[in-house]
Amino acid sequence: MVTLNSLVELLQRQAVPVALSLLILFPFLTHYISTTLFYRKANSRQPRQSPPTIPYWVPGVFHAIGLAVGPAAFFAKLIKEYGSYAPFVVKAGTSSYVVIRDPNHAKEIFQAPQQLTMKTRLAHVHDRVLGSPKEAVKIYQGIGTGHEDSKQVEYAQLALPQKYLTHMPLISLAEVYISTLRRNLSNKMFQVKTWTQIENVWSFFQIEITRAATETLFGSALLKQYPKVVHDFWKFAANHDDLEWVLPQFRMSSTDGIRDQLEENLKKWLQTTHGGPDFAELGDEDPIWDAQKGSRFIQERDQVFANLPSFNYQARAAETLGIIQALIPDIMSSTFWCVVESLRDPDLVKRLTAEMAPFYEVKTGAYDIAAITDLSIVQSLLAETGRLRTATCTIRTNVEAEFKLDDTWTIPKGMSALVFSHDLALNTELWAKARPQTVARPLEEFWAERFLTADSPTPGRKQSSRKSGIGTGRFSMDGVEALHVSFDWDPMRCLTKAMQAATLGVLLTEFELQLCDPEATQAALPLLREVAYGMIKPLDQIAIRIRKRTHSKEST
Repeated sequence: MVTLNSLVELLQRQAVPVALSLLILFPFLTHYISTTLFYRKANSRQPRQSPPTIPYWVPGVFHAIGLAVGPAAFFAKLIKEYGSYAPFVVKAGTSSYVVIRDPNHAKEIFQAPQQLTMKTRLAHVHDRVLGSPKEAVKIYQGIGTGHEDSKQVEYAQLALPQKYLTHMPLISLAEVYISTLRRNLSNKMFQVKTWTQIENVWSFFQIEITRAATETLFGSALLKQYPKVVHDFWKFAANHDDLEWVLPQFRMSSTDGIRDQLEENLKKWLQTTHGGPDFAELGDEDPIWDAQKGSRFIQERDQVFANLPSFNYQARAAETLGIIQALIPDIMSSTFWCVVESLRDPDLVKRLTAEMAPFYEVKTGAYDIAAITDLSIVQSLLAETGRLRTATCTIRTNVEAEFKLDDTWTIPKGMSALVFSHDLALNTELWAKARPQTVARPLEEFWAERFLTADSPTPGRKQSSRKSGIGTGRFSMDGVEALHVSFDWDPMRCLTKAMQAATLGVLLTEFELQLCDPEATQAALPLLREVAYGMIKPLDQIAIRIRKRTHSKEST
């Protein structure tokens, strides 16, 4: 007969095994329950409900481990596995993200900037990534609240790019960039008849385009005072995409040292170049460009922060690093792919060179960069580069009551919405429905003519005629704007496209370029859908040969 004491003794002996069993079974039980709830909610059509949370193993932790290991690859994996059930929610502790895959949902989000705002993300980046002082972070957090200092920051973030990175000021910046790039390339001693081989064009562009763009924006004094700025910046930028997420502090400590070194040197540059009492005297009569101090965009932007009590030199240095991070990687990476993809198609190079030639004056070295940028084939080439070789993640946080995506789904207050440009850019079904001629070639293939349309379409006529092996027609984004979120109209992207066109113009009209090994280049093309966002790099080194052109406008 089993006595009470023997039962208690038995339970005591089995306590540890039972506890271990429960500990092992608990994650599997959690995953089973969360999986059941996910599919039940995903298939529900009840009105005004928040999107389902993808299955997880540990409550409270949710998907934090996957995000910590590598958010870009983790989101790509989730899209492959659960993409057909989007929108869906990913959680990391108290942070929640809803992945948006419907272009109509994305359009709703982009049209509500006051409710779906960037300020939460901006404050996080300045706090955790750029190391801005807490006083400055509070100002970023106050954007949209009516606080005067926050209004000034918003002015610097939105109005000044519109003022200086569009229309004539943008043309002036592009002309300075061309002059700087040409001078730097001339120092390389490239010959007229002899080819020079560049073994790693990614590294070459990383140095030369970054130097030219940095000097254009920030002036010659920065590079003279801080020669290692390009090297240090790319060392910092290597981990930037992952650091923007709410990750454990140990993931950030490896870059804190190089960030602090960058900002210390940027602080010295600000104190030397922008520290005097009259650095901010920017009357309308002043020239758009000062070779020492940099562009008026940077000068007036820094003036705004210098006049705010919460922004000391440390905060201004962090802000300066932030603008470098926002511009330079996009300019360098997109320009690299624009050039490489052009060189992969000899007919395209001939066409581009021929169409750019009338806008380049050999004797004076002057370019009509506005005309070059407006060429239909150039616009289509830049759009295709942005579509296939740029992978961005747009993040907006709902700061008010629930936000209605459609009759079924809503975004709760405090949740962030994520839109991945590559996800939309590679969705054949959506592109075929929006504009069938854009998928005449697979979306996974680079096609410079994808955004050209016939000037006067007639029944039975093909999208474009052929000229020198390359289609002709009018550039158009009609019908596919919502699917190409990395090409939307934005002053920062206007600058990127102007510098892309300028680099292409200089390289094709003043130099001859060839891929050393087209087959090796093909093998080095990046894999698609492996990561959801981030800088797209070649899988291996790509080599080119280069030589100066003779003083003739004819392409060879």
